[in-house]
Amino acid sequence: MKKRRANPNKGIMFGIMAMAVVVLAVVVFFWMWCFPDGTHGTEEARTEYRISLDEGFRGDSVLFQINDSVVFSRRVAADSLEVVVAVPDKENLLMVVRPEADAVSSFELPSEGGRVVLRNHDETVSMEAF
Repeated sequence: MKKRRANPNKGIMFGIMAMAVVVLAVVVFFWMWCFPDGTHGTEEARTEYRISLDEGFRGDSVLFQINDSVVFSRRVAADSLEVVVAVPDKENLLMVVRPEADAVSSFELPSEGGRVVLRNHDETVSMEAF
């Protein structure tokens, strides 16, 4: 009777399985280390702004950006308009772009949030914070 040799593929399969179990254990270890509660973490405090357009914007195409994020982009149909936005940062920059007039205005928003009123007088945009 012939002696059977050991199947070398079986040893390779067990080695690969052992490596997969080790990789899975390392992933679980780092997951538990980074997120001890099992969640991503606490939510950041967000600052809320109420941006109001009062006068001079009717019929204009307006684009609002806060910190490189487009918040509002459309044509203003009414005399007054209010946009509410919550931003996680404390230092925020509001950019008002009017493509038809080829004008860009930038304003620093107050760090505590609140109401911001924008007015258009003689093709210049002014801001009041409350």
